[in-house]
Amino acid sequence: MRSRGLVVAIAVVLAVLAAVGVIVYTNQVEKSVTEENTVLVVVSSQDIPSNTNLNSLVETGGFQEIRVPESALVAGAVTTLDELRDRVTSAPILANEQIPLSRLGEGTLNTVGISEGHVGLGIDLGGPESVNGLVQRGDNVVIYATFPKGTPVLKASLKTFLEPAQIEELFQAVSGTSTTPVSDQNILFMPFDFTMALVPSVTVLAIQNPPVDQASGRQGGGNSTLVLDMLPDDAESVVFANTAATSLWLGLLPPENEEGYESPATVGVPFTRIVGVGTK
Repeated sequence: MRSRGLVVAIAVVLAVLAAVGVIVYTNQVEKSVTEENTVLVVVSSQDIPSNTNLNSLVETGGFQEIRVPESALVAGAVTTLDELRDRVTSAPILANEQIPLSRLGEGTLNTVGISEGHVGLGIDLGGPESVNGLVQRGDNVVIYATFPKGTPVLKASLKTFLEPAQIEELFQAVSGTSTTPVSDQNILFMPFDFTMALVPSVTVLAIQNPPVDQASGRQGGGNSTLVLDMLPDDAESVVFANTAATSLWLGLLPPENEEGYESPATVGVPFTRIVGVGTK
Protein backbone atom coordinates (compact mmCIF):
# COMPACT_ATOMS: atom_id res chain seq x y z
CA MET A 1 0.00 0.00 0.00
CA ARG A 2 2.78 2.33 0.90
CA SER A 3 4.52 1.77 -2.41
CA ARG A 4 1.26 2.29 -4.22
CA GLY A 5 0.66 5.57 -2.38
CA LEU A 6 4.21 6.66 -3.10
CA VAL A 7 3.71 5.97 -6.79
CA VAL A 8 0.50 8.03 -6.79
CA ALA A 9 2.24 10.89 -4.99
CA ILE A 10 5.12 10.82 -7.45
CA ALA A 11 2.66 10.79 -10.33
CA VAL A 12 0.85 13.80 -8.90
CA VAL A 13 4.12 15.71 -8.47
CA LEU A 14 5.17 14.86 -12.02
CA ALA A 15 1.78 15.97 -13.34
CA VAL A 16 2.08 19.29 -11.51
CA LEU A 17 5.60 19.81 -12.82
CA ALA A 18 4.43 18.99 -16.33
CA ALA A 19 1.56 21.47 -16.04
CA VAL A 20 3.92 24.16 -14.77
CA GLY A 21 6.26 23.42 -17.66
CA VAL A 22 3.43 23.74 -20.16
CA ILE A 23 2.36 27.05 -18.62
CA VAL A 24 5.91 28.43 -18.67
CA TYR A 25 6.44 27.26 -22.25
CA THR A 26 3.09 28.71 -23.35
CA ASN A 27 3.88 32.06 -21.73
CA GLN A 28 7.27 32.16 -23.43
CA VAL A 29 5.70 31.34 -26.80
CA GLU A 30 2.99 33.98 -26.33
CA LYS A 31 5.59 36.53 -25.25
CA SER A 32 7.79 35.79 -28.26
CA VAL A 33 4.79 35.97 -30.60
CA THR A 34 3.64 39.20 -28.97
CA GLU A 35 7.05 40.86 -29.21
CA GLU A 36 7.93 39.57 -32.66
CA ASN A 37 7.80 42.30 -35.32
CA THR A 38 6.62 44.90 -32.78
CA VAL A 39 8.24 48.03 -31.36
CA LEU A 40 7.85 49.63 -27.93
CA VAL A 41 6.65 53.25 -28.14
CA VAL A 42 5.50 55.87 -25.64
CA VAL A 43 1.97 57.30 -25.86
CA SER A 44 0.05 59.81 -23.79
CA SER A 45 -2.85 58.81 -21.55
CA GLN A 46 -4.66 62.04 -22.40
CA ASP A 47 -4.96 64.70 -25.10
CA ILE A 48 -2.18 67.30 -24.81
CA PRO A 49 -2.57 70.77 -26.39
CA SER A 50 0.21 72.76 -28.06
CA ASN A 51 2.72 74.70 -25.92
CA THR A 52 2.53 72.22 -23.01
CA ASN A 53 5.63 71.54 -20.92
CA LEU A 54 5.83 67.76 -20.62
CA ASN A 55 7.95 67.47 -17.46
CA SER A 56 5.00 67.38 -15.07
CA LEU A 57 3.21 64.74 -17.16
CA VAL A 58 6.34 62.60 -17.24
CA GLU A 59 6.67 62.79 -13.44
CA THR A 60 2.98 62.05 -12.74
CA GLY A 61 2.72 59.04 -15.04
CA GLY A 62 0.89 60.74 -17.87
CA PHE A 63 2.54 58.46 -20.42
CA GLN A 64 2.61 54.72 -20.96
CA GLU A 65 4.48 52.22 -23.11
CA ILE A 66 2.69 50.11 -25.70
CA ARG A 67 3.76 47.82 -28.51
CA VAL A 68 2.88 48.55 -32.13
CA PRO A 69 3.62 46.56 -35.30
CA GLU A 70 6.85 47.60 -37.00
CA SER A 71 4.82 48.31 -40.13
CA ALA A 72 2.73 50.85 -38.19
CA LEU A 73 5.65 52.67 -36.57
CA VAL A 74 5.50 56.43 -37.17
CA ALA A 75 8.74 58.04 -38.36
CA GLY A 76 10.62 59.56 -35.41
CA ALA A 77 8.21 58.14 -32.81
CA VAL A 78 9.14 58.60 -29.13
CA THR A 79 10.33 55.29 -27.62
CA THR A 80 11.56 56.35 -24.15
CA LEU A 81 10.36 58.77 -21.47
CA ASP A 82 13.75 60.51 -21.50
CA GLU A 83 12.93 61.85 -24.97
CA LEU A 84 10.01 63.78 -23.43
CA ARG A 85 11.87 65.47 -20.57
CA ASP A 86 12.42 69.23 -20.89
CA ARG A 87 10.33 69.27 -24.05
CA VAL A 88 7.36 71.43 -25.07
CA THR A 89 4.68 70.36 -27.54
CA SER A 90 4.78 72.35 -30.77
CA ALA A 91 1.57 70.68 -31.95
CA PRO A 92 -1.32 68.88 -30.21
CA ILE A 93 -0.85 65.24 -29.16
CA LEU A 94 -3.84 62.92 -28.93
CA ALA A 95 -4.29 60.20 -26.31
CA ASN A 96 -2.90 56.79 -27.27
CA GLU A 97 -1.36 57.99 -30.57
CA GLN A 98 2.32 57.66 -31.35
CA ILE A 99 4.26 60.84 -30.60
CA PRO A 100 6.58 62.02 -33.42
CA LEU A 101 9.59 64.03 -32.25
CA SER A 102 8.54 66.59 -34.86
CA ARG A 103 5.72 67.65 -32.50
CA LEU A 104 8.14 68.51 -29.71
CA GLY A 105 10.13 71.68 -29.20
CA GLU A 106 12.61 72.84 -26.58
CA GLY A 107 13.00 75.82 -24.33
CA THR A 108 10.52 78.59 -23.59
CA LEU A 109 6.86 78.16 -24.39
CA ASN A 110 5.63 79.55 -27.74
CA THR A 111 9.12 79.32 -29.21
CA VAL A 112 9.25 77.29 -32.40
CA GLY A 113 12.75 78.23 -33.51
CA ILE A 114 12.19 81.11 -35.94
CA SER A 115 15.49 82.11 -37.55
CA GLU A 116 16.84 85.62 -37.04
CA GLY A 117 15.39 87.98 -39.63
CA HIS A 118 12.62 85.53 -40.56
CA VAL A 119 8.93 85.30 -39.67
CA GLY A 120 6.85 82.28 -38.73
CA LEU A 121 4.00 82.02 -41.24
CA GLY A 122 1.09 79.66 -40.75
CA ILE A 123 -0.73 78.03 -43.66
CA ASP A 124 -3.41 75.36 -43.91
CA LEU A 125 -3.44 72.97 -46.88
CA GLY A 126 -5.38 69.90 -47.94
CA GLY A 127 -4.02 66.35 -47.96
CA PRO A 128 -2.51 66.11 -51.47
CA GLU A 129 -1.38 69.76 -51.35
CA SER A 130 0.57 69.06 -48.12
CA VAL A 131 2.20 65.83 -49.37
CA ASN A 132 -0.51 63.66 -47.81
CA GLY A 133 0.62 64.29 -44.24
CA LEU A 134 4.21 63.09 -44.76
CA VAL A 135 5.88 66.45 -44.03
CA GLN A 136 7.41 66.63 -40.55
CA ARG A 137 8.94 69.33 -38.38
CA GLY A 138 12.43 70.22 -39.61
CA ASP A 139 11.75 69.19 -43.21
CA ASN A 140 12.34 71.59 -46.10
CA VAL A 141 9.61 72.12 -48.66
CA VAL A 142 9.16 74.00 -51.93
CA ILE A 143 5.97 76.04 -52.36
CA TYR A 144 4.31 75.92 -55.79
CA ALA A 145 1.62 78.38 -56.83
CA THR A 146 -0.68 78.32 -59.86
CA PHE A 147 -1.90 81.72 -61.08
CA PRO A 148 -4.80 82.29 -63.48
CA LYS A 149 -4.75 83.80 -66.95
CA GLY A 150 -4.54 87.59 -66.83
CA THR A 151 -2.25 87.69 -63.79
CA PRO A 152 0.05 90.75 -64.05
CA VAL A 153 3.72 89.82 -63.84
CA LEU A 154 6.63 92.22 -63.68
CA LYS A 155 9.04 91.68 -66.55
CA ALA A 156 11.82 91.46 -64.00
CA SER A 157 10.02 88.59 -62.27
CA LEU A 158 9.45 86.76 -65.54
CA LYS A 159 13.20 86.89 -66.13
CA THR A 160 13.71 84.59 -63.16
CA PHE A 161 12.64 81.63 -65.26
CA LEU A 162 13.01 82.77 -68.91
CA GLU A 163 15.62 84.64 -70.88
CA PRO A 164 14.50 87.94 -72.59
CA ALA A 165 14.62 86.36 -76.06
CA GLN A 166 12.62 83.41 -74.78
CA ILE A 167 9.99 85.72 -73.30
CA GLU A 168 9.43 87.40 -76.66
CA GLU A 169 9.37 84.08 -78.47
CA LEU A 170 6.86 82.77 -75.95
CA PHE A 171 4.45 85.68 -76.43
CA GLN A 172 4.79 85.58 -80.18
CA ALA A 173 4.10 81.86 -80.21
CA VAL A 174 1.03 82.22 -77.98
CA SER A 175 -0.48 85.43 -79.42
CA GLY A 176 0.76 85.14 -83.01
CA THR A 177 1.55 88.88 -83.14
CA SER A 178 3.40 91.36 -81.01
CA THR A 179 2.23 94.97 -81.47
CA THR A 180 4.37 96.23 -78.61
CA PRO A 181 7.88 94.89 -78.14
CA VAL A 182 8.09 92.83 -74.97
CA SER A 183 11.25 94.69 -74.05
CA ASP A 184 9.18 97.89 -73.73
CA GLN A 185 6.63 96.39 -71.34
CA ASN A 186 7.23 96.62 -67.59
CA ILE A 187 4.15 94.60 -66.70
CA LEU A 188 3.01 91.56 -68.67
CA PHE A 189 -0.51 90.14 -68.36
CA MET A 190 -0.05 86.42 -68.71
CA PRO A 191 -2.26 85.04 -71.50
CA PHE A 192 -2.56 81.63 -69.80
CA ASP A 193 -2.55 79.93 -66.42
CA PHE A 194 0.96 79.29 -65.13
CA THR A 195 2.59 77.43 -62.25
CA MET A 196 5.85 78.40 -60.61
CA ALA A 197 8.03 77.57 -57.62
CA LEU A 198 7.01 80.56 -55.52
CA VAL A 199 9.46 79.75 -52.70
CA PRO A 200 12.24 77.29 -53.71
CA SER A 201 12.90 76.12 -50.15
CA VAL A 202 11.61 76.85 -46.64
CA THR A 203 11.97 75.03 -43.32
CA VAL A 204 8.94 73.66 -41.47
CA LEU A 205 8.96 74.93 -37.88
CA ALA A 206 5.83 73.09 -36.76
CA ILE A 207 3.14 70.98 -38.35
CA GLN A 208 -0.09 69.34 -37.33
CA ASN A 209 -0.94 66.48 -39.66
CA PRO A 210 -4.14 64.42 -39.57
CA PRO A 211 -3.86 61.68 -36.90
CA VAL A 212 -2.57 58.26 -37.89
CA ASP A 213 -5.08 55.41 -37.78
CA GLN A 214 -3.73 53.19 -35.00
CA ALA A 215 -5.28 50.03 -36.44
CA SER A 216 -3.87 50.35 -39.96
CA GLY A 217 -0.94 52.67 -39.26
CA ARG A 218 -1.97 54.80 -42.23
CA GLN A 219 -2.11 58.59 -42.31
CA GLY A 220 -5.65 59.86 -41.87
CA GLY A 221 -7.33 62.24 -44.30
CA GLY A 222 -7.75 65.96 -43.78
CA ASN A 223 -5.74 69.18 -43.84
CA SER A 224 -2.27 69.86 -42.47
CA THR A 225 -1.52 73.08 -40.61
CA LEU A 226 2.07 74.30 -40.87
CA VAL A 227 4.27 77.09 -39.50
CA LEU A 228 7.05 77.99 -41.96
CA ASP A 229 10.36 79.79 -41.25
CA MET A 230 10.15 82.43 -43.97
CA LEU A 231 11.97 85.51 -45.14
CA PRO A 232 9.61 88.51 -44.95
CA ASP A 233 9.53 88.96 -48.76
CA ASP A 234 8.72 85.29 -49.28
CA ALA A 235 6.02 85.50 -46.62
CA GLU A 236 4.41 88.42 -48.46
CA SER A 237 4.43 86.42 -51.68
CA VAL A 238 2.77 83.44 -50.02
CA VAL A 239 0.11 85.59 -48.34
CA PHE A 240 -0.65 87.24 -51.70
CA ALA A 241 -0.71 83.88 -53.48
CA ASN A 242 -3.08 82.49 -50.86
CA THR A 243 -5.78 84.77 -52.29
CA ALA A 244 -4.57 85.49 -55.86
CA ALA A 245 -3.42 81.99 -56.86
CA THR A 246 -5.85 79.24 -57.80
CA SER A 247 -3.87 76.71 -55.76
CA LEU A 248 -0.86 76.28 -53.47
CA TRP A 249 1.06 73.02 -53.23
CA LEU A 250 4.03 71.84 -51.18
CA GLY A 251 6.81 69.61 -52.46
CA LEU A 252 8.91 67.69 -49.93
CA LEU A 253 12.63 68.23 -50.55
CA PRO A 254 15.18 65.45 -49.91
CA PRO A 255 17.78 65.95 -47.15
CA GLU A 256 20.58 66.06 -49.72
CA ASN A 257 18.97 69.04 -51.51
CA GLU A 258 17.35 71.21 -48.86
CA GLU A 259 18.04 74.35 -50.92
CA GLY A 260 15.59 73.29 -53.63
CA TYR A 261 15.88 73.23 -57.40
CA GLU A 262 16.16 75.82 -60.16
CA SER A 263 13.23 75.20 -62.47
CA PRO A 264 11.16 77.19 -64.97
CA ALA A 265 7.52 77.99 -64.48
CA THR A 266 5.03 75.93 -66.43
CA VAL A 267 1.97 76.73 -68.54
CA GLY A 268 -0.23 73.73 -67.96
CA VAL A 269 2.70 71.73 -69.33
CA PRO A 270 6.34 72.92 -69.35
CA PHE A 271 7.19 75.82 -71.69
CA THR A 272 9.44 73.50 -73.68
CA ARG A 273 6.49 71.30 -74.59
CA ILE A 274 4.09 74.07 -75.61
CA VAL A 275 6.29 76.52 -77.52
CA GLY A 276 9.71 74.92 -77.63
CA VAL A 277 11.43 77.28 -75.22
CA GLY A 278 12.79 76.89 -71.71
CA THR A 279 15.69 77.67 -69.47
CA LYS A 280 19.14 77.15 -70.85
